[in-house]
Amino acid sequence: MAGIGPAPHAFGPAARSGRTSPGLATRLRLTLKYWLWPGINWVSRDKAAVVKMLQHGTPEAPVRTLDCGCGNAYFAFEAARRGASCLGITIHDWERRSCEEMAEFLGPIGEAMEFRVQRLDDLARDPGAVGSFDQILLFDVIEHIRDDRAALLQLRELLNDDGLVYISTPDRDYQGNADHLRVTRTEDGWHVRNGYTLGQLERLVEECGLEPVDHLRFGTLGTTLVTRIQHKVFRSAILPLTVLTFPLLKLIAWLGSPWADRHTIFVLARKRADAELAARR
Repeated sequence: MAGIGPAPHAFGPAARSGRTSPGLATRLRLTLKYWLWPGINWVSRDKAAVVKMLQHGTPEAPVRTLDCGCGNAYFAFEAARRGASCLGITIHDWERRSCEEMAEFLGPIGEAMEFRVQRLDDLARDPGAVGSFDQILLFDVIEHIRDDRAALLQLRELLNDDGLVYISTPDRDYQGNADHLRVTRTEDGWHVRNGYTLGQLERLVEECGLEPVDHLRFGTLGTTLVTRIQHKVFRSAILPLTVLTFPLLKLIAWLGSPWADRHTIFVLARKRADAELAARR
């Protein structure tokens, strides 16, 4: 991805103090993972453009960042390289281990990244965490949560005054994925709702004490074509075949990029102060 900055050494930087340097195979794997960031999911590649909107900090005043559902550590890295200290939380221990491995590989910048297995509601009950974050990232998470209102209220408690929350979710009006299961009845890891319309999401964040200050839509015909190739042609071999054909898939995505096919909505919202909320009521 353009603008990602210099890569770690081809065989990985020195490990953090007290840690064993990873073996050659691990370093090669992590180097490949780094160069494929934000990942082989083309939908995620589209919406990764929101990193340009992340806040910038300094070593003296880092932007305190919470990444809810830290994925492959890409967004934590993008926050950290803009001067943030980033806490990533996940409900999966394998995801935490993967993110920590990548942070180790990244060298000094990884020192600004911490990952935990922790639920959002548990973090929101920690008095030391309340009001402690300048920005919170909630990328493709809210559609997995039944009580979305409670989750947003918890995020509001964790934000400091005028803090920002970045939310992306599937566009409910997108029909490109209508040929497979869209929702499940319980929180089993899949969607409990097929996203939101932009109006629904903005109303929801407003009702939770957050002010929408910007929004975007993501998705092109190129991404739709690549995603269909991955799921209809590559199927269970999606990972190795995507890696092997990566330049071709990028070309297809680029050729189809002039035509919009919006799969994702994004809302940037600011925390309203309690006094401001009271005045509105």
